[in-house]
Amino acid sequence: TGYEEAAAQGLVAGLNAVRQLRGQDAVHFPREGSYIGTMIDDLITKDLREPYRVLTSRSEYRLVLRGDNADRRLTPLGRELGLIDDRRWQIYERKQDAIAQEKQRLESVRLKVSDAAAPAVVAQTGAAIKGSITLADLLRRPGFHSGDLVRHGLADADLPLDVREGAEIDIKYSGYLARQQQQIDQVKKQEHKPIPAGIDYGAIGTLSREAREKLSAIQPLNLGQAARVPGVSHADVTALMLWLELQSRRNNQLVNSKEGR
Repeated sequence: TGYEEAAAQGLVAGLNAVRQLRGQDAVHFPREGSYIGTMIDDLITKDLREPYRVLTSRSEYRLVLRGDNADRRLTPLGRELGLIDDRRWQIYERKQDAIAQEKQRLESVRLKVSDAAAPAVVAQTGAAIKGSITLADLLRRPGFHSGDLVRHGLADADLPLDVREGAEIDIKYSGYLARQQQQIDQVKKQEHKPIPAGIDYGAIGTLSREAREKLSAIQPLNLGQAARVPGVSHADVTALMLWLELQSRRNNQLVNSKEGR
């Protein structure tokens, strides 16, 4: 309907209007921190010709922008702004501590092939246990979830569902999440990275067609400028950053090869 987008803009506008009147710094919602941040960044930097709707596909960081970790991402900001009272903050901290403790338990506790639960686990997963396996690695197996740990007596049934699922998601997708965080850190670090003049953007197949056309016409000086070109998505900027890195490595290899001769 568009009401959510309008409400989010009003929330941020009202918040920062009050902070300006109080002489405080504006609150910035980073693109990788929330869909509100994604929306604001798009509205500012993109040449939009239609009503804006927040879709998960608009964010190249949607692996980290999940409903299950919204409290983890935004509660500290709410606390900083005075919106989270002591009771709610204690609930938040207890949950995060419980998730951390459960993750530590899952990474350290091992299921041995001789344990009573092992045959049922093997039958369910269809994969043998060679000696022993951590509960974390068990969770990483396709089709196996925290509820199965409870069913096999390998997890506390009284542990809150959001804690069990939070720990499971962090463990099951840890590799993908680490890769996405690395991508976020690289983009932040590389924003001022210069772009060589005369690049043939049309030959970079990982860029969208619109990005190739716009970048060829504007010829930005660095990645930060490229990111603000209307029609160039953040996924395009990431693709361009990786392409530049690849070209740099190839050039270094070529130089080293010539020096070796």
